[in-house]
Amino acid sequence: MYDNLHLDFDLPHPLSQFEEALLNSPAFADCNGVLDKHGRLRAEYRGLRIDYRPGQYRGRVRGSLHTFSQGSNYGVFAAAEVTEACAALAASLRLPPEVLVVRRLEAGVNLAVPTSPKAFLGTLVHHKGQPFWAIKPPRGVTRPLELVALHSAYNLKYYDKGAYAFQQGIPLPMGYRHMLRFEVVFTRARNLQQLTGREEVTLADLPAPDVLVSVAGHLHKQWGLTTRRIPMDYAGLPFNHAALLKAGVGPEWWEEVRPGIPKSTFVRNRAVFRQLLKQAEQRAGPHPYDLLLPEHLEALSPDDTREAERPKSGTVCHSCNQLDLDVQGGEFAEGGLIEANEGSRHSLAA
Repeated sequence: MYDNLHLDFDLPHPLSQFEEALLNSPAFADCNGVLDKHGRLRAEYRGLRIDYRPGQYRGRVRGSLHTFSQGSNYGVFAAAEVTEACAALAASLRLPPEVLVVRRLEAGVNLAVPTSPKAFLGTLVHHKGQPFWAIKPPRGVTRPLELVALHSAYNLKYYDKGAYAFQQGIPLPMGYRHMLRFEVVFTRARNLQQLTGREEVTLADLPAPDVLVSVAGHLHKQWGLTTRRIPMDYAGLPFNHAALLKAGVGPEWWEEVRPGIPKSTFVRNRAVFRQLLKQAEQRAGPHPYDLLLPEHLEALSPDDTREAERPKSGTVCHSCNQLDLDVQGGEFAEGGLIEANEGSRHSLAA
């Protein structure tokens, strides 16, 4: 379930003892002991980058927990494996897991899908009012493979992970023909703290059953709050209702018309639109991916929590009932392209 993470740590007391343990740990076995221009020691270990500042007794770990555990992040990363990976990471640093504080975390699911998710990605409109932006694709790829909705403390990402794997020459795990990656990126610790009910989330907390269940429920909820285009059936609708249903899918249209009409008219038509949309969704039925997601999330959860009540999806989920829907008006959101740069951080108001 977990992938990329950032962990900060301050060595506990006695400082000299834990510093010696860290510098003699498996993670620093290949470190040359030379400080960089910022006064840091840097180690690369099993897909992770570890920086440590001698004398300040603090450091940071960045990288994929999934890759650290399995060598890549394309397979299933279930609860038992998360538990083992967190313990192994702490042991590799010879630090208590409680001192490794989570500052950033990617949590998501690799969905095994029967056909290319290209058409599905083309239906994405917005998440809680924030449009989806297409990430600039890798060299040699002619279409965007990844879409992201940007919020102030987290991002939401959907991407064609199977196409990424093909482009990089990486075979998918057994049983996967195509793969859709869906994830929430907690770019600020506070959202993760609020979600888990903890004042501080550490490496020791990540495999806790209540944390895993909370994160899985959050993923399900955010999927349900994603607005998607659906094949509309306008038969039997008055012209004004059909026009409202067509235009109202995009949040920008509501912002454009709001200043020019009375508030009561705006509120009344928003209510009519929501009712029309609900009826259209019922007619269209769920997208097959809507049914796959809870199954995959359940498989990732701790065994003793799988009988718990599943979270309900949000009410603003546009779904389509065709796996290979031809999307009118372009394949991807009109927001444009974002450079795929791990060092950059893009933020919009939530």
